[in-house]
Amino acid sequence: MHTAQTKRETKIMAILQFISSTVWKSLFGKPADSLERSIDHADEYMIFDYNPITSNFVSVHQSSADAYVSGIIAGVLEGAGFSARVSAHTVGVEEGEGRTGFAGLPTRKDKAVFLVKFAEKVLERDASLGS
Repeated sequence: MHTAQTKRETKIMAILQFISSTVWKSLFGKPADSLERSIDHADEYMIFDYNPITSNFVSVHQSSADAYVSGIIAGVLEGAGFSARVSAHTVGVEEGEGRTGFAGLPTRKDKAVFLVKFAEKVLERDASLGS
């Protein structure tokens, strides 16, 4: 019998890259547009999506649809052993920053930012594992 080998991520950036690429592509058909670490707060990371499919067709309460995605992110992180609070924010797209619209729709004037704030114990574990 063949047993599948699985890899368990142990580093913060590795799990976030997995979420913003593999998980995102599985759920939304494309990777997230960007993954960044906060300059001001070592425990915060941001996943950017210029055209989140979950809120593309929502005219009111777009943040509710984006909050749903933040729950998915939090669930994947918790399941992988990375306790974190995840919140969704809508931020205006700066001139020249926008992406093409989804399915031929006009480009959005805002983007979804999913803010991931890790628990202190996760940061301590990450630091102890080294780079």
